[in-house]
Amino acid sequence: MSDEFFIQPKKYDIGSAYQATVQSTERITPQSAHDEVRQIVLRVPAASFTYVEGQSIGVLAPPPYDFGSDHYMRLYSIASTRSGEQGKAAEIAICVRRCFYIDEVSGERYPGKCSNYLCDAKVGDEVRITGPYGRHFIMPRDKRANLVMVGTGTGIAPFRAFLKHIFEEESEWQGKIRLFYGAQSGLDLLYMNDLNDDISHYYDKATFKAFEALSSRPAFDDPSSLGNKIEENAAEMWELIKDPNTYVYVAGLRRSSEALDTAMSHIAGSKEAWLRRKREIYFDDRWAEHLYD
Repeated sequence: MSDEFFIQPKKYDIGSAYQATVQSTERITPQSAHDEVRQIVLRVPAASFTYVEGQSIGVLAPPPYDFGSDHYMRLYSIASTRSGEQGKAAEIAICVRRCFYIDEVSGERYPGKCSNYLCDAKVGDEVRITGPYGRHFIMPRDKRANLVMVGTGTGIAPFRAFLKHIFEEESEWQGKIRLFYGAQSGLDLLYMNDLNDDISHYYDKATFKAFEALSSRPAFDDPSSLGNKIEENAAEMWELIKDPNTYVYVAGLRRSSEALDTAMSHIAGSKEAWLRRKREIYFDDRWAEHLYD
């Protein structure tokens, strides 16, 4: 399983790459947590590099490359607002989990190329990036819109950017904002743990509620707890889903989307009823996903 999005090279224009510099790198899960996740702040001085909340950058790892490839790229969601990390316009934060994969033939364990490259980077190192990408994952301009955000793992990154922009840079948001976030344990909540506590700063906002879903089996990736947490809030979720001004964002493990579908099928009364509603939201441009396996 990987927190790195797999990129087909021909799908993304990498002709205009930017040279970024590592400003800071900090582990945001405790040493005792299941995974090592780091927040890495990159400085991108180019005036032409602009983005909005919800977009991603491509990170170009150095060679060697796979046979027949001339580059190696992975996407990472930007965890900062359009004003830059902590208001520094040229700096952006990304959330990176150190990944490994098992070779299907040999059974050997290998480090993920891009995630380990980034997690091993030191302050002052240069990193080539491209983008930004992902115009479909940006939040609506209408401040009366409701936002339902569902995610796991590093899928929290774009939601951190959403929330910081809404509550620190926008005037009062009138719509309801609901965050359902799954993790293996409290240590893996990333921006809601003892080392980083960004998101809980907004708990007192009248429009915002966050629901933390911790796995009943902390040693496993088990998205069922996320679905259970959604079903615990069935009445409000169904009201929001029926509202024509509700936007749904799903980020993180692909199984998070599956858990959402299962929970909403129960809430809707059947899988068919839920898929009809989901299709309506999707074709109304109010459904967006950033998923990885």
